[in-house]
Amino acid sequence: MPINELYTKKVDVDNLIPGDIIANDIYLTNGALVIRNGTILSDRHIEALQRMGKRIVTIDIRNVYINAVEDSKIIMKKAEDGKNITPEEVKTAISPILREVKRERNVSRLLLELQSQDEYTFQHTINIGVISLSLAKWMGCTDNDELVRIAMAGTLHDIGKSRIPRPILRKPGKLTPGEFEIMKKHVFFGKKILEKDGTYGSDLECAILQHHERIDGTGYPYGLKGDQIHSYAKIVAVADVYHALTSKRVYKDKVNPFRVLEHLKKNIDSLDTEIVLTFIDNMLNCLLGCTVELSNGEVGKVIFTDRDKISKPLIKLEDRNEVLQLGERKDIAISDILVV
Repeated sequence: MPINELYTKKVDVDNLIPGDIIANDIYLTNGALVIRNGTILSDRHIEALQRMGKRIVTIDIRNVYINAVEDSKIIMKKAEDGKNITPEEVKTAISPILREVKRERNVSRLLLELQSQDEYTFQHTINIGVISLSLAKWMGCTDNDELVRIAMAGTLHDIGKSRIPRPILRKPGKLTPGEFEIMKKHVFFGKKILEKDGTYGSDLECAILQHHERIDGTGYPYGLKGDQIHSYAKIVAVADVYHALTSKRVYKDKVNPFRVLEHLKKNIDSLDTEIVLTFIDNMLNCLLGCTVELSNGEVGKVIFTDRDKISKPLIKLEDRNEVLQLGERKDIAISDILVV
């Protein structure tokens, strides 16, 4: 997908806010140019668009993601240098992207827009905040302050990795048992970073410390089970697994979301059942209608998804008027998602 298309979003004029950037020239029906692409919208611009009648415009959200990644780098560097990081700094860094989450119902599209091998660490940080917020909303959370705190928990979940030796953190392959023991300490480091400021609260500290705990007691650092694990940590855990597997890394290729959702369902005993099923149902709804590439090279659109056959949706092929039932074809599978 071309970058100019990837980092744009269609928005109803009633949902525009000052500071949005127009991605395409806007003309009247008589061909007169009204607003040129690249224009930073003011209240006056928005009022003019609304007077033209209810319509959809395309905005450029590239800077939202670039700035979010850059802010993530700054926060991680401050943590690495032992400097204090305040909750206000984190809120300021993530507020623009959280605004886009609230305006974009299809979280799959938002996640697709931040996929780069080189920037994985920082994009992972931002995306876990995005997924955690979306998942909390799907779970029924409506309190805005709590939603922001859950997004902060997701954003900060790996802050402790700033204290892990870089050769281990950036190793392009599987860690040795000894290296993995060092890596696991990032949850303690993360908790200490939050404790240094002293104003984050126990809920965020628990989320950072416990996001690798598992319901069945197989996680770390303490092997907690069930209700011993904070609800924020349970949400971040699901978000963390999903994004790690769907992202391209130096040492592994990405896995398509349908297979990852199937993986989550198969491993549901280690994660919170209600959270996993809520995530799967909502993500499948987001992925309905997406364009996929198949292992045989054909391209098609997902027209039906089934929780019992997650990686085998019905596909309407693009080049021929035919519906492919992947559940009946062992020789064909989804290889990649092209457009959400």
